[in-house]
Order: sequence, then C-alpha cells, then structure tokens
Amino acid sequence: MTTTEGNPQLNDAFATDPDFRHLTRLLAMLPGRDDAAFWATVDNGAERIYGPGDPDVPSLEYILSKVQSGITQLRKAENPAAIAYFGHYLLMFFDGNRPALWTYLNEQFAAHGGYATTGERYTRDLCATAWRIISNYDPQGDTDLAERWPGHTR
Repeated sequence: MTTTEGNPQLNDAFATDPDFRHLTRLLAMLPGRDDAAFWATVDNGAERIYGPGDPDVPSLEYILSKVQSGITQLRKAENPAAIAYFGHYLLMFFDGNRPALWTYLNEQFAAHGGYATTGERYTRDLCATAWRIISNYDPQGDTDLAERWPGHTR
C-alpha cells in the first residue's frame, strides 16, 4: 500500500481535498458509536452483501472497529491510501438499496430540518464521496495505464 508519510506536499494536498473535508463532515453527522439501534440497522444490511446465513457476514463489532479505525485515519490526514481503503468499507456498509437505514437516518435528521428522503440522500452522498476518494487515492489506481492497456505504436 502506498503511503504519503514523508511526503508533505501530497499530505497537504490530501488534507485540503474537498472530498476529504466533505467525508469528514458527513461522518460527523452519523450517530455515535453508542447508538446501538443505528449500528444494528447498519449491521442488518451486511447480509445483503454476503447472503443470509453466510459465516463470513461481519459482526457488529467488526463494523464498528472498521469505522473507528477509518475515522482515526481520516482525522490524522496522513495516509490517503488508508482513507481510500476505508472508503471500501463505507461502500460495503452503506451502499445499495437500504430503506431501513434511510428511515432511521430520516428520523435522526428530522430534528435538523430533514425530510422524507434525507437518509437516502445522505447515504448516496457518503458513498459517492467515498468512491471519489477511492478513485483518487487507492494505490491500485497507480498502475500505469499503458501497462494495463498495451497497444501498438504507429
């Protein structure tokens, strides 16, 4: 995994990236780790990825530990590749058709002027932002395009 430690220019660029700042704001809007009902709702969506009864369905503690670790990396703003890696987990936990999660978030955001589609808009924005960070900072994207798509020269 590529790291930016020791590369202050890249670290500074990442720390000022508008997607980085936006993701930080979006995550700050989530209910905290102590909101058992919210995280149980997130956890209930894990089966849609793995399938009902799959022994590899992540536990709630796994989800919480990945989110906590990602937020710690995000707050450090030192390693864009680690944040890109965290983005994959955000997609795993929040992406897709998740009406129960949207309803829960609608209720959370109602006190702040939310409306019937706020939860869905929030999760779609969170996932779109995570995807932009993945596509910009995932070290797997550093492979030379010519290496992946060799062509003939004229």
